[in-house]
Amino acid sequence: MTTKQCTALASLACLLVSAPALADCTISAEGLSFGQYDVFDESPTEGVGNLTVSCTPSTSYTVLLSAGTGSYTERYLTGDQSTLIYNLYIDAAYSQVWGDGSGVSTVVSGTTDGAANHDLYGRIPARQNVTPGLYTDTITVTVEF
Repeated sequence: MTTKQCTALASLACLLVSAPALADCTISAEGLSFGQYDVFDESPTEGVGNLTVSCTPSTSYTVLLSAGTGSYTERYLTGDQSTLIYNLYIDAAYSQVWGDGSGVSTVVSGTTDGAANHDLYGRIPARQNVTPGLYTDTITVTVEF
C-alpha cells in the first residue's frame, strides 16, 4: 500500500480595530495544525485551534477572519506543487464557515470583561490528489470592539 502524506498548517495573524477610547482589547491566536494529510484516507482531516479575546472593561466585540488564499466557499492551503482545499468553522459540526459575515460566512461575537476563548475548527476534505510537502495559508483575524 502506498501512502502519500503532507503536513498542513493554517497560521493566524491578528488585527485590532477599536471604537470606544475607554475599551481595550487584545487577541491571541494559535496556528491551526492539521498534522499529516493522507490522500488515500476516506475521512476528512480535521484540526482545532483557539482564539482568545481579552477586553477591559466589559466590552462587546466581533471576531472576523479573512478568506486567506481562496474564498469563504473554499480556502486553499498552498504547497510547492499542489493546493489543498480546506475551510474554517465556528462549530464542531462544521456547518458554519467563520469569515467576515458576508455571503456564506458568519462571525463570532461576544462580551467579556477578561478573557473569552473561541475554538476554531478546520477541515480538509478527503481524497484530494496532492504531492507530499508542506501546505500553508495565512488568515488575518480582526477584532472589532
